[in-house]
Amino acid sequence: MDSMLKAAILFWIPLLVIGFGVWLTISRKSEKFGIILSAFAILVFLASPWTVPESDSTAGAHLILSLIAPTLLMVYGIHGMIFGGNVPVGRLDASARWSGFLALFASFGILCFMHWSTFTPVWRGDVNPYWIVFWPTMLLFSTSLCAAASIGMVGYGEDRFSESLKLASMSIVFAGITLSAMIFDGEYTSAQEFRDYLFLAVADILGIIAGCVLSIGVFAVVIWSYEKSLPNPENTHPPTTEELKKLVEIADSHIGGEEE
Repeated sequence: MDSMLKAAILFWIPLLVIGFGVWLTISRKSEKFGIILSAFAILVFLASPWTVPESDSTAGAHLILSLIAPTLLMVYGIHGMIFGGNVPVGRLDASARWSGFLALFASFGILCFMHWSTFTPVWRGDVNPYWIVFWPTMLLFSTSLCAAASIGMVGYGEDRFSESLKLASMSIVFAGITLSAMIFDGEYTSAQEFRDYLFLAVADILGIIAGCVLSIGVFAVVIWSYEKSLPNPENTHPPTTEELKKLVEIADSHIGGEEE
């Protein structure tokens, strides 16, 4: 079988089927079939590094496989930290907050080990090309998001200083990890390479923000131009006597009532 056709059948088509199965599940048109279809497509997609090793695209599936453990720990940790606190619904035991914190700490510990030890995702004898893009972008995004959320809680929240301080502390921790990666070489990635990809991640994020602002601005200008081109609305004629009588009848039928 041709390598491109094989990659399409065992990598790209399962990737599309995953989205189709999720749509079936969410739309509830065929929920069980959607779950089974998505699960099967995910397995085929994750197996692509072995079924289609000659395809460069399978590096993405290889990275996802490498990130499954820290991702599950991170999801469990965030869930425990949120619902182990003072929430109105779905509240967990108080110990869930501490176990969630430990799970979140362990997930980032694994990610740090993946950078500074032999746990680095290696694909075809070299570092996975998607890993060196994912790691700086994640650190930068986590630092910025925690800092923005901390400032937002102080500015718009009430009695949220404690939560804001925790988010600020997490932002400082992420910033410390980022600075460490910029100074100290990893197992397979040098500090210079990390800095290069970090600056590219900054450019990507700034480009996304600038694109969103520009698109919103263009949309606003189009709406403003359209509304400006519309003629002034004409004044309506005053109601006639018959219309006033009809209005009084409707009002009486809805407002009037008999006292008991």
